[in-house]
Amino acid sequence: MLRPKPKVLIDTNILISGLVFLKGNEHRILKLAEERKIVLVLPEFVLEEGRLVLARSFPGHEALLDAFLTRVEHTVLPWKEIGQSAFAYAKKVRDEKDAPLLASVIAAKPDFTVTGDVALREDMKQCSEVARVTKICSSRQFLRAIA
Repeated sequence: MLRPKPKVLIDTNILISGLVFLKGNEHRILKLAEERKIVLVLPEFVLEEGRLVLARSFPGHEALLDAFLTRVEHTVLPWKEIGQSAFAYAKKVRDEKDAPLLASVIAAKPDFTVTGDVALREDMKQCSEVARVTKICSSRQFLRAIA
């Protein structure tokens, strides 16, 4: 019997780094998605922010994101599913701009949540609603866990 593919929620930094820098762990994660070994969970705000960052910081790379999305199995988590709860979780993170990601994890319940933000990983591990539904890790830790 086939095991279900792991569902992996990634933040904007993992997404952008994976698209633009072809030698890092973040790119390896996106390659796993292209090889259909994992299913990405992408909050709508991560996609919006990703498009803005690509346009601002990597002009000419804007089409990378949409081209990538056509090649991978993914789920988009609409903002309306997390918007209200994001405000409630603002006190559970040091940087309140991270609250929507925390709310996304609780709503989507991915198998893994991958972020390069050390403080956010620590905050999520302290939040019981998050810690019980997902494995929180860096890109390196994620690659090690699924190897």
